[in-house]
Amino acid sequence: MGEKGNEHASIRVLDPRVAQQVAAGEVVDRPASVVKELVENSLDAGASRVEVELGDGGTSHILVRDDGTGMSQEDAAVSVLRHATSKIRAVQDLESVGTLGFRGEALPSIASVSSFCLTTSTGEGAGTKVAVDGGAEAKVLPASHPKGTTILVDRLFYNVPARRAFLKGPRAERAAILETLTHLAVAHPEVAFRLSEGGRDYLSLSVGQNGDLLERLAQVHGVAKARSMRKVEYESGAFRVSGYAALPSLTEGSRARQTLSVNGRWVRAENLTRGIDDAYRSTLPSGRYPPVALRIEVDPRRVDVNVHPTKQVVRFSEERAARAAVAAAVREAIEWRPSPPAAVPRPTEPSYSQERLPTPPRTSPSQERYGRIAERRPDYPSPSAPRRDLNEVREKLARASQPLSGVGASRPEPAPEPFEPPERGALPRSRVEDLRVIGQLAAGYILVEEPGAMWVVDQHVAHERAILDGLTDAEEGSLPTTQALLVPEVVELPPAEAESAEGYLEELAVYGFEAEPFGPSSFRVTAVISTLAGRDVAGAFKEALSAARGSGPGRRREDHILATIACHSAVRLGDRLSQAEMEALIKSWLNSRLPATCPHGRSICFRLGVNEVARKLDRH
Repeated sequence: MGEKGNEHASIRVLDPRVAQQVAAGEVVDRPASVVKELVENSLDAGASRVEVELGDGGTSHILVRDDGTGMSQEDAAVSVLRHATSKIRAVQDLESVGTLGFRGEALPSIASVSSFCLTTSTGEGAGTKVAVDGGAEAKVLPASHPKGTTILVDRLFYNVPARRAFLKGPRAERAAILETLTHLAVAHPEVAFRLSEGGRDYLSLSVGQNGDLLERLAQVHGVAKARSMRKVEYESGAFRVSGYAALPSLTEGSRARQTLSVNGRWVRAENLTRGIDDAYRSTLPSGRYPPVALRIEVDPRRVDVNVHPTKQVVRFSEERAARAAVAAAVREAIEWRPSPPAAVPRPTEPSYSQERLPTPPRTSPSQERYGRIAERRPDYPSPSAPRRDLNEVREKLARASQPLSGVGASRPEPAPEPFEPPERGALPRSRVEDLRVIGQLAAGYILVEEPGAMWVVDQHVAHERAILDGLTDAEEGSLPTTQALLVPEVVELPPAEAESAEGYLEELAVYGFEAEPFGPSSFRVTAVISTLAGRDVAGAFKEALSAARGSGPGRRREDHILATIACHSAVRLGDRLSQAEMEALIKSWLNSRLPATCPHGRSICFRLGVNEVARKLDRH
C-alpha cells in the first residue's frame, strides 16, 4: 500500500476524553437514561425516598436526591472514574450480580457529557463534593450534606453537539423521564418517588402499607385499573413470578402499562413479553395490551444482565422456561379470577343503562322517531377520506336509520334444507326487505329471521361497524359535528400519561375532542363528536389518547382512533332497544361495507337454520 493509502489507513489511539464521550453514548442517550442510571444507584444505596428535579425537561438541569447510605470521601472521589465499582471484584462475580448497577460506567459516562456535581455524606462527619466538567479531572472538596447523595447534572451533551441535536423538546423529554420513573416506581413500591419541575409535581408517590404493589399500581395507573387486576403468584422450577395482571376486558393501545422486573431490575425483555402475550392469546383483539406488573425472581446465576450497557436487556439460561413461567402465571391469575386484596375494593359491574345527558334537538321528525340510533350514526369524517358536505353525510346516515319496509308481511314456509351447523362470519342471504327483527335476547343480541333461518346479531359490534363506516365515509378535512357537554367530563390520567397527553390535545381536537388541562394529571373534556354525547366520554378520551400515542403514523393511526370512537359511540350489551331501533340498527349494519366482522376482527353474528332447530327437537 502506498503512502497515500497508509495516510488514510493510519490508526491512532483516541484521546481519553474523546473515548469517554464515545462510550458514554452507549449508556446515556437522553435525559431519561440519566435519570434511570442515577435512580438505580439510589436504589442500590438503600434509599427509601428518591426525588428528581428537572429544568427544561432535563435538557438543561437534572437533580437526583436520595436518603440512601451515602459515600465516604474516598468512595465519592473514585466513583467518577471509569470501571470503579463496589459491586464486583472478579469475573466470576458477573455470574451472580444482585445489584442494579455494577459496571462502574454510569457516573463517569454522565460526567463526561455534562457539568456534573455529586454531593454525599454517610451521616458520620463531613460530607464530600465532587465536581467534573465534561470529563475533566474531578475536583474533590468537603461539603455539608445530610445522609444520602445529591447529584446535579447541568447542560447535558453541551460538549457533544451532534448528540444534543437529537434531543426532543422539553415536554417530550420530560414525558420520557416520567415514564421511566413510573416503571421504576412500580418495580420498587417500597420506595417513595417524586418528580418535579418549576415548582410543579409531575409525580408524587408515597409508600403504601408494607410497600404494597397494588397500592402503588393504584397510585400510578388509577384506582379503577388497579381494581381490575388479579393477583399473580406462581412458582415453577427456578422461577418465581408474582405481581398483578389485568383481566382481558381492560386493555390499552400500547405496552406502556406493562412493567417487568427481574430480581428487582426493571427490564425490557422481549422473551417475557411474549410470555404475557401467550397468556392472553385468543382473548384480545390485535394491537391491544393489558396492564401487567410482574416480578420475576430467579437465581442470579441463571440470568445474564451484562448483555447491554443499559442493563435493561437480560438473557436467561433457560429462555423457554422463563417465557413459559410468565405465561402460566398470568394465565392462572386471569382464568381463576381470584378476588383482589381488600386494599383496593372489588370493582362493581358496569352499568349500561346510566342516565344520559340531555342533548339539543338536532334531527328531523323522522329521525327523532328513532333518535338514539340516528344520533349514534356518526357524521364525522376520516382525515384521509374524500371531502363531502356534512349535510349530505347526515342525510345518508338518516336514510340508513329509517325503519325496514315490509315488517310483519306474511312469508312462505321454507323448503326443506340439508342440515347446516351454525355459521360464524357469514351473513343473511336475503334482501334487507325480507328480514324480520323478532326480538332482543338478554338486552345484547338482536334476533333476525329470514326464510329458513334465524340470525343472532351482537348489537354492539354491529352498531360499531355501521358507525365506523359513517366515519370513514365522511370527507377529508371536514370538521366533525361536535356537541358541548352540559357538564364537562373530568378525566384523570396516571401522571406519566397526563404529561404526554398535552402534546396530543391538538390532534384529538381534529376528531372532535375539545379538552384542556385541569389540574396536575387531569383533563376537562368540554365537547365531543355528537355520537359520543351521553356515552362513556372518559373512556373514549382515554382510548383515543392511547390510540394516538401507541399507533404508528398515517392511515393506521387514523383507523385506530376512528375505531375507538365507533366503539364508544355504539350501543352496549345491556342496552334495551325498541323494535324501531333494532330495525334501524340492522339495516345500517347490513348496508355497511364489511358487515361480517367488527373493526377488531370479531364475528358479529351467526346463523341457526330451521333444520338445525328441528334436529335439536327430534323433528327429523
